[in-house]
Amino acid sequence: MSLIKQYADFILHNLPEWNYSQAVNNEVVQRQKQTFAMAVSEIDEKTKIDSQLKQLGRVIKDFVPDNHIALFDSKNHQLVEKQEPTYSKRAYNLAYAPSENLQNLGIQEFKHYKMQAGHPQWMIATQCVGNLRIGIVAIPSFEGDSEKQTQTRKAFIADFFEEKAKHKWQNIIFDFRGNSGGDAELIKEIGERMSGKSLNYADLCEVIQAKPQDENQAKILGKKGHIRPQTTQYQSQNGDKFRGGIYILQDRWCASAAEGAIFMLSQIQKSQTIGENTSGTFAGGACTEIPFEQGKLRIGTEYRQRSRNGREIKEKEGQLPDIEIPSKEAYSKACRIILNQQIQTLSLLQTGQKRE
Repeated sequence: MSLIKQYADFILHNLPEWNYSQAVNNEVVQRQKQTFAMAVSEIDEKTKIDSQLKQLGRVIKDFVPDNHIALFDSKNHQLVEKQEPTYSKRAYNLAYAPSENLQNLGIQEFKHYKMQAGHPQWMIATQCVGNLRIGIVAIPSFEGDSEKQTQTRKAFIADFFEEKAKHKWQNIIFDFRGNSGGDAELIKEIGERMSGKSLNYADLCEVIQAKPQDENQAKILGKKGHIRPQTTQYQSQNGDKFRGGIYILQDRWCASAAEGAIFMLSQIQKSQTIGENTSGTFAGGACTEIPFEQGKLRIGTEYRQRSRNGREIKEKEGQLPDIEIPSKEAYSKACRIILNQQIQTLSLLQTGQKRE
């Protein structure tokens, strides 16, 4: 079997979206597999291998319904073109904002957390607007070695609940703009402790039955370190629960674990998402890298399904926001909503007092 056909065969038999337990009964899936196989058969195998791999990269981009999958040539060039937003990852998340800019926004108290060398800092802050106290949690990336970050993440969670209690937050803004993923277990803990209920990372998570082509692939796929652990519900401690509004800022950069974080927080009462569609990079998760004679393939090993408000969230389409607005305007929009609600509440109280 030629190298290109080895790649194609591996994708056909291991892509999570095409090989979860019910895929065999899904007519759409079967048509997708046929279309992909036909496109691969048209690759010119008389050209150099890297040229063939480049052609395969275009086929994957056009015909494989998965945003996690990636193909690398013998020089480690990524060959599956990814559509990215026109603005930088660092453009809008408040964790990147200079102190002066934060103060100009009325954010007087803030603390940054260096999670790991070479990775973006996180931030917890409080914005005071009149009698309002708004908590701000800005996480521009979940990347890095989560085991090395264990103590820092514990400290972040402890500080989150301490600041929430200290400043008596009435609303919380979670800023995930620019966050393309990593490990969002920390948000599961925060969300479950605040809500007092279990939050699902997806409606369905299913580790697929791997079909390796050789012993080396079998060994790689047999390692479960890349599989996301299924954790039990985190229990609320005294003072953890939160009944105020939760506003989640999202944009086209939000992918993978960031989409998982948004999905989990969206299950909490009084939560709203604000911004742009997410990336749509979640259906084939728990990725691992499979080397071939030349090049390598990054592919998921776990299939995931999500839906919200009765609508399926689709790979490559992403999660729609409750309130659609350009990424750069998402924070100010959340603040306006919070202030307008406060004005309406005061107006109702005043009307009630007058009637008495």
